[in-house]
Amino acid sequence: MTQVQKTLINLVKYALKKDTLPEQFRAMTTEEKLDIIEYAKKQGLLPFLQYFDIFSAGDIREKFLQQLVGYVYADARQKEEISDLLDEFEKNRIFCMPLKGIRTKEYYPATELRTMGDLDFLYKKEQTLELKEVMKNLGFEYEGEAAKHDHYRKNGLTVEMHRSLVPAESKAYRYFQDSWKRATPEKEYIYQMSLEDHYIYTLYHLIEHFIRGGIGIRMVLDIYILSNQPQIDHEYIKNELETLGIKKFEENIRHLSKVWFEDEAYNQKDLELETYIVNGGIFGKEENMVKNTKVLYRSGTGFLIHTIFPSYRSMQTVFSWLRSPLLLPAAWAVRFKNVWTKRRQNIHLQFERASKIKTEEKEIVQQQREFFKRMGLYL
Repeated sequence: MTQVQKTLINLVKYALKKDTLPEQFRAMTTEEKLDIIEYAKKQGLLPFLQYFDIFSAGDIREKFLQQLVGYVYADARQKEEISDLLDEFEKNRIFCMPLKGIRTKEYYPATELRTMGDLDFLYKKEQTLELKEVMKNLGFEYEGEAAKHDHYRKNGLTVEMHRSLVPAESKAYRYFQDSWKRATPEKEYIYQMSLEDHYIYTLYHLIEHFIRGGIGIRMVLDIYILSNQPQIDHEYIKNELETLGIKKFEENIRHLSKVWFEDEAYNQKDLELETYIVNGGIFGKEENMVKNTKVLYRSGTGFLIHTIFPSYRSMQTVFSWLRSPLLLPAAWAVRFKNVWTKRRQNIHLQFERASKIKTEEKEIVQQQREFFKRMGLYL
């Protein structure tokens, strides 16, 4: 881990504990401070730096404050949009459940500290047509569908409306299909996961990123923040994680969070996890993505076939009219047309990703597979 990486993690820890900044941090040069600001942006953690006067003074003051204001403004705008969306969903009888950062923000010391890119909600897919009308009336443009969610966009803000919490091909698909039953109504149509179920879903979503391209510091911080809520039922979580087969991984990632934010002693797995995490951005890095794609799909061709021609089960979560395998080619055609007209850039990205996968690197693939096993993930 580089000095910049160590310093940022320590600064987040001091901010959470409201500790006084140690004197050695005040000796940092302007260049070192700027490096920390850039890395904090990359990790989605820049707002934590507002607690330290070394970033709001001297020759970096103006640059830092301008960026901080952007995060505070984004947080305020997102909160206003979330409130409007929930009001409209309730008024129009759209069953809905806030997800991911929307919920996690509630447990941070200040909401702007938990940055978000998109706004995520779960809805019932049989209400797709009604939802599209509501979103259109709110000024959102429909940008097409993905394996488990629909994309909407307005003035640079993206909303992802999830038909399911995980892809249909996921081992945990059936488990998360029961999320509506376990959730409790906040209003007639607005539902909320318990803190424990939110933690489990947050962890599973982290794993999805972990095995694609990796994760960043912020996702580990989410685990730390949520797992340390005094009211959380750890026994319930332990039992559910055993059911899902990810208890060992959760123990490893939670231990790393304590190493970073509570000064717990390192072990060998912490060092491996740390190396995998800190060198990327919020959602990992390209090098991890290429290695992991080899593990999951064996070759670039295998990846493209999986991407271009999703399974019947997966496509059923996208198109409610797909009720026979005979209609699968038609569904593929509609999906390709939607992607080509709404999200053409994604086609280029997927072909570029496939081109970097070399089938002859069997040793690297095996090393990556063994790494996942040591961390508690069996692919």
